Amino acid sequence: MNVFIARQPIFDRRNRIYGYELLFRQNNNNYFVPMDDDIATAELIYNSFLVFGIDNLTDGTKAFINCSKGLINSDFLEVLPKDKIVVEILERDKASRATMDACQRFQSLGYKLALDDFILDEDNLPLAGLTNIIKVDFPDVSFEQQAALIKKYKNKVIFLAEKIETREDYRKAVELGYDLFQGYFFCKPAILKSKDIKTVHSSLIAIIDELHKPEPSYTKISDIIQTDLGLSYKLLRLANSVYIGARFKVESIKQALNLLGTRELYQWISLMILKDLQDNENGELVKQSLIRGKLMNMLAVEFHRPDRDSDYFFIGIFSLIDVILSKSFEEILVGLPLSDRVKNTLLGEKNDIRELLDCIASVEKAEWDKLNQYNAMRMIGPEKFMTQYVEAIKWANSLND
Repeated sequence: MNVFIARQPIFDRRNRIYGYELLFRQNNNNYFVPMDDDIATAELIYNSFLVFGIDNLTDGTKAFINCSKGLINSDFLEVLPKDKIVVEILERDKASRATMDACQRFQSLGYKLALDDFILDEDNLPLAGLTNIIKVDFPDVSFEQQAALIKKYKNKVIFLAEKIETREDYRKAVELGYDLFQGYFFCKPAILKSKDIKTVHSSLIAIIDELHKPEPSYTKISDIIQTDLGLSYKLLRLANSVYIGARFKVESIKQALNLLGTRELYQWISLMILKDLQDNENGELVKQSLIRGKLMNMLAVEFHRPDRDSDYFFIGIFSLIDVILSKSFEEILVGLPLSDRVKNTLLGEKNDIRELLDCIASVEKAEWDKLNQYNAMRMIGPEKFMTQYVEAIKWANSLND
């Protein structure tokens, strides 16, 4: 059975991850059509916990799970760990007595509840006092209504602004009093500071420059690394822990370079450049970039293009650098010694690597209706794709170790 699980991050006021909303669709033709709400919820829960592993999908934060009306009124959800999930309730009709009783029961058991797409009216007003989080479609409700709703329940519940699309949306939502935020603006999180790529790490840029030459010199690369104590330590630690383990000890920079080879060195130096840009505000964006890079690297092998896997990796991990640096790609790429193929792809040129990057972006945004248009998805199939996606998430998490 082909299964997709997309995750959309939810941020707090300090741009930290509060949790992820998990989204599910399926069919047998590699694209998605509506299905019974109860079945969809059950399948999502089954695959999140038993197939992918909930901590792999949420990095140890909360999983927001949309719950159908049928299941919220059953005992099904009570088997789930209350410390790992937030139960989302979508109630567009008049709140039934059964739904209100179910909310009270889950509250008493210690579960967190969220009302999705909430609009304040007499029909669903009773639910507002039975929940922990109220989610509001930010563009679809007037600011006056939102302000009144937040004022009425501010001290009782947490408010989450959905569909935040622009920097101005985010600014206004903060001003209105929201504590949590979700939307495509945060799918590519806005970073409110700028950095110059040339000053990030001159040694790493110099190594990338040498690696792009027809015949890179290990002697020159070794000389660059040895002038940087921190970089020398990282390279030796990498060679000993990741590639060799306990078989024998790598003690010199040249030995480490010969062991890694130019392709692996290129990928790890690229990764170090990205990690150097990471701070407390853009950590989720950097992680998303790393996941993209690793996934594209693995899929290059699946597509029998191992000779280009470094390009796939680099394009993936630097696909969001314009947001990290708050600059255009045109400005940033002037400072990076990259091949024309890599530069043109990052600038939007249509080719096989760009199509794969666009496919991954569609999965991140849960744009299921677009997936059948990508050759990459048709070639590998959704089941294999999602297996690789979870492996990329695990890999990105491991880098923090």
